[in-house]
Amino acid sequence: MTSANIWIVDDDADHRDSLCDLISAAGHTATGLPGGIAARDAIATDVPDLILSDLRMPGLDGMGLLEAVRAAGIDVPVVLLTGHGDVGQAVRAIQQGAQDFLEKPYDADHLLTVVDRTLAAGRLHAENKRLRQRLKDKEAQLVGDTKVMAAIRLQLSEIAALPVDVILLGETGTGKDLAARSLHALSGRAGPISTINCAALPDSGFGADLFGRVDGSGQLHQGRVGMAEGGTLFLDQIDEMPLDLQPLLLRLLQSRQIEPLGAQHPLEVDLRIVASASEDLRGLIAKGTFRQDLYYRLAGVEISLPPLRQIAPDIPVLYAHFLTEAAARHGVPVPRVDFADRKALQNHHWPGNAHELRQTAWRKVLGLAGALTETNAPQGNLKDRVARFEAMEIERVLEQCRGNTARAAAQLGIPRRTLSAKINRQGIKS
Repeated sequence: MTSANIWIVDDDADHRDSLCDLISAAGHTATGLPGGIAARDAIATDVPDLILSDLRMPGLDGMGLLEAVRAAGIDVPVVLLTGHGDVGQAVRAIQQGAQDFLEKPYDADHLLTVVDRTLAAGRLHAENKRLRQRLKDKEAQLVGDTKVMAAIRLQLSEIAALPVDVILLGETGTGKDLAARSLHALSGRAGPISTINCAALPDSGFGADLFGRVDGSGQLHQGRVGMAEGGTLFLDQIDEMPLDLQPLLLRLLQSRQIEPLGAQHPLEVDLRIVASASEDLRGLIAKGTFRQDLYYRLAGVEISLPPLRQIAPDIPVLYAHFLTEAAARHGVPVPRVDFADRKALQNHHWPGNAHELRQTAWRKVLGLAGALTETNAPQGNLKDRVARFEAMEIERVLEQCRGNTARAAAQLGIPRRTLSAKINRQGIKS
C-alpha cells in the first residue's frame, strides 16, 4: 500500500487526535486541522491526497470546505463524517463533488476500507488525467510537411521554455489556438492553459470573471486569469479587445498581479501569456484601436502562421489528418480520397483555411451534402471549363488504368494518338 498524506479536519480535538492515530497506524501521514477555515487556508500552499472532514463545524463547515476546494479548482478527494441527522446533506455533498461519507459512529475497519478505496480511485483518476493530457499534448501539433510548417514547429519548440510572451499572427483558421496549446505542452509549465476570448468580453461585469472575487467570508473565487497560475494564459483574438479594457491587460503584463474584487491586496500570478490576432496590430495602432504600449509588452516573440494557399502541398496532408480524426470520432472507416477530391483540394482557394478544410473532411466522413467536390464553383468561360473538365476526366481514367494510355484511350473512346496529344498539350502526368 502506498503511503498517503491525509488531512483530518474536525473541531473536536479528541475525535481529531483519535482519527489521526488510526490513520497513522495504517501507514499514512495524518495531519489534524481544527476546522474548515484552517483547512481552506492550508490548501492554498499544500494539497493532500485525501481530506477527511467533519460535516458540522463552526465558521466553515464540511460543505463549505468542499465548495471552497472545488471553487479553487483543486482536485482532491473529500470524505465527509456525518451524524445520523446529516445523511441527507451528505448525499447532497456527494452530488456536489464529495467522494463518500461515513455516518457516525463508524467502524474503524470500515473507515480504513473507505480511505483505501478513495485513495485508489484518486490514483486512477490522476493517472487517467495524465494520460488524457499526454494525448492532448500529442494532438497539439501543427500538421504539415512543408519547410514552412517544419520551421514553425522548430521555432515553437525553441521558445516554448523561454520566459517570453508570444503573439501568434494569422488569418482565421490558420491554427493559432493549436500553436498556443503546442507552446504550452512543450513549455514544461505545471499549471493549465486558460483561454480568454477577447472578442467575447462583456461591456460590464467582466472583472470577477477575469480576476476573481473574494466573498463575504474571505474566500477567494478564482477568475480565468488566476486559473492559469503556473501555466499559460491564452488571449485569443486580442485584436478584438475593446480599447477601454486594454489598460487592465497592460497592468497584468507589467505587474504580473491581479486584484480580485473585494480583495485587500493584489495577488502575484505566475503565468506565461500567449496572444493571437487575425488583424495586423501595427495597423490597428495606426488607427487608434490598439494601444502601442500593450503591443510592445506582448510582442516578446511574434510568429506568423501561413494560410493554406501558401502551403498548398500540406493541404492533402491536413485533409487526410482530418479524415482520420473524424472517422475515429464516429467509429467509421476512413473514406477513400478519389481523383475528384484531390483535384478539388488543389483548385479550391480555402478562404476559411483549416477550419473550412476540417469541416469539409467531416462532411465527407459523414456522407453529408456539401462534399469536397461541391466546394468548387466553376470558373472561367465555357471553353476553359470544358478543357478543365476534359483534363480532369483524362487524369481520372489514366489513374484508373494505372497509366496505360492504350487502355485509357479505349475506355475514353478516342484514338491513342489523340489521347497522347491531349496529355502533352495540357501537361497531364501519365
